[in-house]
Amino acid sequence: KPPRVKAAPCALECKLLKIVPLAGLDGRPLPAQIVVGQVVGIHIDDRFIKNGMLDTAAMQPIMRAGYLDQYFRAGECFAMTRPP
Repeated sequence: KPPRVKAAPCALECKLLKIVPLAGLDGRPLPAQIVVGQVVGIHIDDRFIKNGMLDTAAMQPIMRAGYLDQYFRAGECFAMTRPP
């Protein structure tokens, strides 16, 4: 059983596929990587399943903003038809 944050309403269990080191425009290595994984398991708290679908807005997810200590909380959900 993989570790996860108990209070998290949703958790993805992933297997590592690849770690990609990043370089700047000048070709020098950056102190960052992109981690690519494959989801092999999902845990969703039953409180957030409505009519067989995940109610993402009810989870009130937070998102990282541009500065070191700034985050956003999702507050609105809407539907939009994607163009073909």
